[in-house]
This record gives sequence, structure tokens and C-alpha cells, in this order.
Amino acid sequence: IESSKENGLDPILVASLIRQESNFNPRATSPVGARGLMQLMPPVGRTIARSKRISGYTDESLYDPAINIRLGTNHLSTLFRRTSNIERVLAAYNAGESRVARWIQKKGASDPEIFTERIPFVETRDYVRSIVRNQAFYSALYHW
Repeated sequence: IESSKENGLDPILVASLIRQESNFNPRATSPVGARGLMQLMPPVGRTIARSKRISGYTDESLYDPAINIRLGTNHLSTLFRRTSNIERVLAAYNAGESRVARWIQKKGASDPEIFTERIPFVETRDYVRSIVRNQAFYSALYHW
């Protein structure tokens, strides 16, 4: 909750993303090498850790929940500074900003539902839908 609020993020959104990314397993590792609760790739973790001046950081640090959430919420916050559209932010977190930049050029992409429906990767499309759904459920259950 603390890292979420420090980065101007809804803690429920962050919990929803963590559930989708790692199912709350701090030791989760994806087939492509993303690590920890928020499934950060080591190069992204190194870049953010350097900018935050986290001493003693190593790629293994991504398995530390406090560090992973601190870096992940910083990354997510950076994406939100570029757009307030949650569907675009989540798609960028999952598939990369360069892909989202191409996808928003399509006709109708200003509508969040149309944007989501037209995401060409099934994994990313389902990812965005799942997190938005998780956020709705958690918002009904928790009041952080």
C-alpha cells in the first residue's frame, strides 16, 4: 500500500496487477525471465534501481517483495504519467510501450473497450481484462 501511495497509484490496482502477474508469489519467474510479485524484467529493474539509487541491488533483489513492489510501482507510475487510460497503461506494462503506441493509431482506439478488444495479442488482451475485473472485485471487497 505504501509504495502504491508514494507513486500516486491505487493500491487496489497494484494488488490486482500483482495477482495477475504472479498470483502473489514473490519467487515467481516467467518463461522470459520476469521476476517477483510484479514480474519485472531484470534490465527494467536495474534501470529503475539505478534511478532510485538503491544500493546493493542485484537481479536477485527482484525476488524481495519490498524492492519488487517499490520498483514495479515506480514503473507503473511512469506509464500513468504518459496516459491516464488504464487499459493502455496495463497493455504497455504487459506488451511494451512501443506496441501500444502502434495500437492507439487504429481507428476507434480512443474508446477503452474498443482498444482492448483490438489488442492483437490474446495474452495481453486477457491480461488487461483480468486486471480491470480484479480491480472491480477488490474495490468491492477492500477499502484501502
